[in-house]
Amino acid sequence: MTKTVSTYGLTVAMLSAFLTASHSAHAASPGQEAVDAAARNNQFAFIMFYRGNDAATQGMHRVLNSTLTGRKDAAIVPVQIGDAAEQALVKQFDATRIPMPAVAVLAPNGAVCSVFPQRVNDQQLTAAIVSPGQAECLKALQDQKIVLLCAQPQADTAIPVGVRQFEADELYLNRTQVVTVQANDPAEAKFLNQLRVQTNQQTSIVALMAPPGVMLGVFKGNVTHDILAQKLTAAGKCCDDENCKHRQAGRGNQPTRR
Repeated sequence: MTKTVSTYGLTVAMLSAFLTASHSAHAASPGQEAVDAAARNNQFAFIMFYRGNDAATQGMHRVLNSTLTGRKDAAIVPVQIGDAAEQALVKQFDATRIPMPAVAVLAPNGAVCSVFPQRVNDQQLTAAIVSPGQAECLKALQDQKIVLLCAQPQADTAIPVGVRQFEADELYLNRTQVVTVQANDPAEAKFLNQLRVQTNQQTSIVALMAPPGVMLGVFKGNVTHDILAQKLTAAGKCCDDENCKHRQAGRGNQPTRR
């Protein structure tokens, strides 16, 4: 079984645009301390950026409170973008460029799950609390890594040989992350369904993704290193060299993104 999916519905490309590589070396601001505390408590941080206490800001804050208050897996972190103490956090998300008010949702592992400019509803907020497997894939893609997601029939199922060989290849060694989930885990059902990964198989199913959020294919557990490498090359994602002939040739065949 091989399926190629044209898009990866996690909007990783959009989310990555709000991130910067640098982090402040100064003492953490109140906002950053709240984000860090949420991560330690295994909570999603809903960072609400705003300029002033206008009607739009008040409305967004009401939706956040009504949806998230009482949830043990969520923390609301208001950040006024003009606050000098919060400039490291504002810069991290390039928040001055986002229409205000806005909410950025961070998973406990630091993955950006969603960014909602100007308005948000309760369904969007709830959907932004993603599964552990989805958060791990998001973080790896945002770190510019190739992702091999293995949906395992049992917790003790071995990682497919082709995946291990791909991961050990010198060309991909330092920029590949293998993520494992149990296929029948109810917490991962929505995520696996988004990726069109079958969850009723007796062997592993492997999904290959490349940054910023391109889904390259879904394969049976007997997929070989060569097939994975060929899919990556065909999409122009084989290496970091912008002048690589495979990357140049592959650009014309890249799956489109949403």
